[in-house]
Amino acid sequence: MWRVLTSYAVPLLGIALVTWITSAMLAQWGLASAALLFLLPVLLGAARGGLGPGLLAALAGAGAYNYFLLPPYFSFHVHGPDHAVSVLVLVLVALVTSRLATRLRAREEEANARAAISEELAQISRLLAKGSPVEALERARAYVAGIYGPLRIDGAQDGFSSLDQAAAAWAMHNGDATGHGTGVMAAAEWTFLPLSPKGRGAHALMALARPADGQTRPMAQIEHIQQVALLLGQGCDRIALDEERRARETLAESDRLRRTFLASLAHDFRTPLTVITGQLEALAKRSPEAGEALNAARRLERTMSDLIAAARIEEGSLSPQAESLDLIDAADAAFGAVAVPAGLSLGHAIPADLPFVRADAVLLHHVLINLIDNALGHAASQVMLGAALRDGQVTLWVEDDGPGVPPADRARIFERFARIEGGDRAKGSGLGLAIVRGFAEAMGMQVSIEDSPLGGARFILRMGA
Repeated sequence: MWRVLTSYAVPLLGIALVTWITSAMLAQWGLASAALLFLLPVLLGAARGGLGPGLLAALAGAGAYNYFLLPPYFSFHVHGPDHAVSVLVLVLVALVTSRLATRLRAREEEANARAAISEELAQISRLLAKGSPVEALERARAYVAGIYGPLRIDGAQDGFSSLDQAAAAWAMHNGDATGHGTGVMAAAEWTFLPLSPKGRGAHALMALARPADGQTRPMAQIEHIQQVALLLGQGCDRIALDEERRARETLAESDRLRRTFLASLAHDFRTPLTVITGQLEALAKRSPEAGEALNAARRLERTMSDLIAAARIEEGSLSPQAESLDLIDAADAAFGAVAVPAGLSLGHAIPADLPFVRADAVLLHHVLINLIDNALGHAASQVMLGAALRDGQVTLWVEDDGPGVPPADRARIFERFARIEGGDRAKGSGLGLAIVRGFAEAMGMQVSIEDSPLGGARFILRMGA
């Protein structure tokens, strides 16, 4: 109110001052100079107060100019057309300058408002960027609450009326602002604004209470607060990402400890198992009854080897030493390392003129043992190992006449601990085929599976000659 009063009073005082000065100096300055001086308070009033004070100053100036300076003096009667033109020009100049000043003032106010909004958003961004995500979000929330009043971003529904809850549900479903100050459910006591951009689906809301004075927020302010809500939503996203990162780190550490434990356990068991297997081999030569115990010891030894191999694959510590190998020798060595159950036959059909292959002897031996052991575990009567030269590549396969592998399960059968439910391939540790793929890829080979002409599964290794 004081500002309004001064905006009208100051130009009127200016008119009075100019009238007194020009009245005293009229004889020396003349009417033209005196008329120009009356424009100064008009411009002052228009610049400070806008159209109203400027127009009032113009009318007061025109009246004072006419009453005190134009003959007949002390009368509002205009004597002569030149004097009438002077008064008219004074009024027109006042109107034009007032409108220009009003527009400039409006532009200045708009610019100041935009600057204030930008500074507010920048301050929220700065608060969200400092410290831990949870503390940063709480600081930003408190800052916004200090400007716009109570707000909530916790997602709780307590304290809301049924209309508020309906408005919150509408905002969550449509991803748009609703409630007080908006065009949807405006009677609600709270305004609900999504914390994510429209079109991306709302997962959380900011609830802003009606102003304490009961006034309705203008739509322009609601649109600005929506930008504030998006910034707070970024703070919530930062918290979620931080929690996800911590969960991944915990899981990775847990997985690392598990691998270390299994590898250590396998190493500790391996030495005594080697001794037991050696003793059983010697005993089996004198007593056939020890054969079953020997086979069990060998299976346990391979399981320990699989655990160590899995740990090496996951740690990325494999460094194959490629050399030229004869697949017939590799197959014979693998055959000697597995026990063929009663009722099954194991053989190979590898051409004698097949070229040597480049592979790591130890890794390839482990691959063949696992493939053969897997086939023996599912075959009905026979397991065959074959090889051929195709398109410049040596292809080796191990096949059986068992139930085979359904096409839908062939992609995941090479995963660790994979099980095929509903079939006999749910047996075993679930590591053998994962190790086959890991060792094969380390040696630059490709492994795949298809149906076998024998009726079961055919596991194929493609390797360079």
